[in-house]
Parts: sequence; C-alpha cells; structure tokens
Amino acid sequence: MSSAGWSLGTRGQSAPLGLALVFAVMIISTTAVVALGADAITSTQTQLDAERTEKSLTELNSKTALVALGQTDVQQVTLPASSSSTYHVDENAGWMNVSYQNTTSGDRTTVVNESMGEVAYRGNGETRLAYQGGGVWRSNGDGTSVMVSPPEFHYRDATLTLPLVTVSGSGALRGGASISHNTSRQYWPNKSAGAVNPLDSGQVEVRVQSEYYRAWGQYFETRTDGSVDYNHSSNRVTLELLVPATNPPVQGGIVAGTPGTSMTIKNNAEADSYNSSVGPYSGFPDNSNSRIISAGDVDVENNAIIEGDLESGGDVQISNNGEIRGNLSYGGTASGGGYPSGVSGWSAQNASVTAPDSVERLIDTRRSSVSSSNDNADSSVDIDNSSNTLENCASTCELTAGDYYLSEITLNSGEDARIDTSGGDVNIVVNGTITIQNNQQITVVGGNRVNVYVEGDYYQRNGALVTVEDDVAPNFWVYTNPDADVEFDNNAEFTGVIYGPNGPNNDGADITLDQNAHVYGGVVGDVTFVSNNYGIHYDEALQRTETTTIPQAIPSVTYVHISTNDVNITSD
Repeated sequence: MSSAGWSLGTRGQSAPLGLALVFAVMIISTTAVVALGADAITSTQTQLDAERTEKSLTELNSKTALVALGQTDVQQVTLPASSSSTYHVDENAGWMNVSYQNTTSGDRTTVVNESMGEVAYRGNGETRLAYQGGGVWRSNGDGTSVMVSPPEFHYRDATLTLPLVTVSGSGALRGGASISHNTSRQYWPNKSAGAVNPLDSGQVEVRVQSEYYRAWGQYFETRTDGSVDYNHSSNRVTLELLVPATNPPVQGGIVAGTPGTSMTIKNNAEADSYNSSVGPYSGFPDNSNSRIISAGDVDVENNAIIEGDLESGGDVQISNNGEIRGNLSYGGTASGGGYPSGVSGWSAQNASVTAPDSVERLIDTRRSSVSSSNDNADSSVDIDNSSNTLENCASTCELTAGDYYLSEITLNSGEDARIDTSGGDVNIVVNGTITIQNNQQITVVGGNRVNVYVEGDYYQRNGALVTVEDDVAPNFWVYTNPDADVEFDNNAEFTGVIYGPNGPNNDGADITLDQNAHVYGGVVGDVTFVSNNYGIHYDEALQRTETTTIPQAIPSVTYVHISTNDVNITSD
C-alpha cells in the first residue's frame, strides 16, 4: 500500500513541475528574442544614424565650399540628430603645414601653417564623423579612418591646387548651422613674397595632423605622384612632392661652388678646350673656347692662363701674370694688378650663375634598383658575385654592357680595368669609394656611355689614368654625392665628367685639382683651387650632351596654387 501511495504522489507533483518548465523555457526564449531584437534594432538605428549624418555633413561640405570659395556669403544647413547625439564645432582640431624647400639655396619656407578645425558628430556607437579641410571623414573605434568625400586638395598634371578651408567657431550645433565667410588669403603664387611659378627646384611638403590622418594619407597616395609617410604616434601624415631636377648640359671645364665660396687658379695652371665630336685633344686646332664658371669668388694668379672665358658670380682678382684670354663676366667687383690688362676680351658686371641640382637622389635611386637587379653573375664579366668586387684585374678585368653593383673599386699596382660599351651602355653603382693609383688604368672603349654612381669618394693619384677612346668625354660620367671628396693629383689623367653639384647643406663635392694632373672633359662641384701645372681641358661636345639619362624623380609638382579660406560655423 505504501508503495502504491508513493507512486501516486509522485505523479501528482509532475504535472505542475512540467508546466513550470514550459513557462521557464518560454520566458528564456522570449528574453533571448527580445535581447537579440533589441541589439539588432540598436545596430540598425546606429547604422541609419551614421548614414543620415554622412548625408548631412556632405551637404554641409557642399554649402561650406560655396561660402569659402566666394560664390555666396551665407548658407544654412539642417543637421538632424538623435537625443543622445550632437554636432560640435572645434576650430583647433587638426592642422595643415605646407612648406617649400629650394635645393639650390637649401632654404625651407613655410607657406601655410594653419589649424583646420572641424565640425564633428558623435553618436551612440564608437563611429565618429567630421567635416574637416573641405572633406568629410569617418573614424572607427579601432583607430582606422576613411574618407567619405574628398577635401579641397586637387592634383593634376604636376599642378597642386590647395584652397584650404578652415573652420572657426565653437560649441554645439543644435538642429542646424549657419555658415558665413570670414577671410581668404592667397599664399602661392605671391610675387611680392617671391612665391612664383613654375617651381625650378626642390620639394613641396604637405603635413597633416588629424584624428583622420590615415584617411588623409590614403587620399594622398591615390591622388598624387608623391611619397607618403605616416607618423602614427603623432597622428600625422606627410606628403612630399618633388620638383623636377634641373641638370643642364655642362657648360664649362669647371662649374663650381655656391655664392660665398672661392676658387683660386694659380701656379701655371691652364684651362683650354677641344671638341671630341670633331677630334681628340691632341693636335686640336683651336683650344681657345674654354669656360670656367663659379658662383663665388675667383682669383687668377701666378702665371695661370684661361684660354677662354671666366664667369664669376662674386669678385674676381687677377694678379702676378694671371691671364683671361677671353671675356670676363662678374657679379661683384674686378680688381688686382692684372686687371684689366690681363683680360683679352671684354669685361662686364653682368654675371648670373645658377648652380645645377644635386644628383644625390639619382644615386640613391640607382643604388636601390641595381643592388637588387644586376648582371654581376654574368660569367663574361670579371666580378666576384659573392663580394661584389672586381676580379682578375692583374690581367685586366673587363665589364661589358649591363648594370653592375660593386661594393668598391680599388686598383693598385699591376691592376687595370677595361669597360667595353660596344654592346650598349654600362651602368655601375659603387656603394663605397673608387681609388685608382700608382700608374693603374681604366680604359673605356666603344661608342656608348658609362655611368658610374658613387656613394663614397673618388681618388685618382700617382700617374693613374682613366682614358676614353678618342677623348670623347661624354662617354664617361662619374656621379657623386654633394658631400663627397674628389681628388686628382700627381700626374693623374682623367677623361670624362665628374658630376657632384651642391646640395641643400653643402657646396658640392670637394674637388682637388693639383700637381700636374689633367682632366679632359669637365668637373662640377666645389673646386677651391687649381694649381701647380694643372690642366683642365674642356670638351665642347658636353654642351650638346644630356647630363643624366635617367630622371632623378617623377616630376611631381611644377605649379602650386595655395590659399586659405576661413568660414565661421555657428548654431542656426
């Protein structure tokens, strides 16, 4: 009996228990549905809120452009927001700096340095939208940002047009905004300030500091030919636009210095000329077309002779039987016991010397490309591919047409080199120094060109020779950095061009010409003195020869138009 009673009692309790379980499952399911539905509704509302805000800020962008660029004086715009969201004006948010560096003088000029300001919107989520610099931007909680509509920054055909729109004002905007014009200012071109187009050298740098700097940088990358660099710790991006380098043909046996430098030609030194397109130097009928060009001062003294013209951007002094057998052009004064009797032609204060641009960037570009892709492994050339050095030079090492990367070039006693261009140009990048000494020789044959790009210094001493077939100087070029040392002395002879113009922070490669050495061709750099029976024999064929066969940089910018246009945005 007891057993049956226990069994019936258990059945009597199971019905209410099952009903309770059913209710529990229903409550849990309903709660889950409500929670998920609420999340979905919130997510949808947030997305709709962001889309509405993008449209509102895009309309603000359009109407602000009308005011900023002078098409109307005042505009209004509606800015709808939810109860928990606001638009806010901050005139100190973000900045833009535009500067220009002239590589000839080394001077950097700040063109614009302005706070951009913003109209920002913060909603319920982590997404932030803002109008800034004439564009609309969106940032996310993970630090990334994207462009919604482009800023007032236009680049096409090497022309930069930047009518920067800046925002003044502060505080919340409720329901709408009123946009009015404050001021506009033209920075470039500005003739009175020396800001003129086209740009002749250097680089333009645009820096933006902003919460949306990544999106600014992506815009720069896709819309310009410049290089873009990010500083993530400072929320900053930098765009660099290069002005095409100016490297005109070599117009003289010496093209030297910058304003304020000095060069002395003395002790029986001689400058004359020949024309390799007609014939070699030996026996050339007219050696009187030499030309020495210096942006600084020049002294001609102690039986030094210039068989041609001297052009000096500074002062010229002639003394102790120094002679200029052509014309004298100077920018400062002309004086000395040998002036004017030591000048055979005319003399006038009419010099205008412009230095060519540095080839430092060209050397870096060639080093980067040739170091990774070269012909060092070609079995027909004498290069140790493991050490990137010349080999077999005791029996004359040889290079033929191609691109080569060497760690250095050193030729000592018993070592010679031959470069054969009959199959095409020979391009050599030397990551270190070139040293040729003790009667050793580099011989260049064939009718094509040798281009040597040197990261280090160049030394040629003690009877060392660099010869080019028929003295054709345009067939051998050595490019150096503006801080390099170049030395020719003790009966060294060189045929070709040493090309090391000045950079922003120096006067060009420091070139020494001394002790019975001779150059057939030309030198470009900082020549401080030419002395002791030295001969500089200018090859007039260089006047019709392209100085660089590879562009130093993409011609990123030639014309610049920069202005700021400030607007005041207040609650409507």
